[in-house]
Amino acid sequence: MSKKLLRTILIIVAIIALCVIAYCGWYIWQYWHGHELGDSLKANWGRGSEDITAKSVEIPVDFDSLHEVNPEIYAWIYIPGTDISYPVLQHDGDNGYYTRRAEDGNYFTGGCIYSENYNKKDFSDPMTVLYGHNLRSGKMFAQLNDFSDVNVFDEHRYIYIYTPDKMLVYEIFAAYPFSHRHLLLNYDFTDPAQFDAFFDDVMYKPGLSSNFMDNVELDGTKDKILTLSTCLRGDNQQRYLVQGRLISEIPAKK
Repeated sequence: MSKKLLRTILIIVAIIALCVIAYCGWYIWQYWHGHELGDSLKANWGRGSEDITAKSVEIPVDFDSLHEVNPEIYAWIYIPGTDISYPVLQHDGDNGYYTRRAEDGNYFTGGCIYSENYNKKDFSDPMTVLYGHNLRSGKMFAQLNDFSDVNVFDEHRYIYIYTPDKMLVYEIFAAYPFSHRHLLLNYDFTDPAQFDAFFDDVMYKPGLSSNFMDNVELDGTKDKILTLSTCLRGDNQQRYLVQGRLISEIPAKK
């Protein structure tokens, strides 16, 4: 092998090595940045009242500060007794945008909590779906899989959603594995018949990872359901769903 050819090969190997090092450094940085940003945003959250019978509530979220980070933040989700306490976003256009974006819009493999534009941002749809990754760190929606444990299911009854003008409280009634089918594209939940048929099909089916509240009767003509969706632990091709029914909608104090 000539010295010229050897020199060329070494240069190519060195360039490849530098590219790999740069990529690894960038990957570590974006992962750190995404987690640090998520933690820092919680400074804009102060645990509020959990009184579901109140006539009005103080909204414990500084939405003005959050909108400086990203105006697409429109709500905050909180499940007492878990680490689930995050901003909720929706992108105008690409529904998959926040699967690989942090709350500030920068690339982050961990994504953030988001809805798709099939849903209104006022939670008025009969079925609203929020998505979040099942991260190994336990963040985002990883803890939803813990609801497969009947004790966790029984001990965590409510999901709180805060928007700038109201607090919404959902009572958790179901947690179960589901296929990768897109709920809002495969079912028309605005049709009471399809709404009822869906829940007639999934409710109370026995399964090691499924839990249901006793004696739940849903009504497709009036109920509003919040579905939290993440990857099933151990099988990324399946989903794990935690679902709650709206039981209280309380306006913000003026």
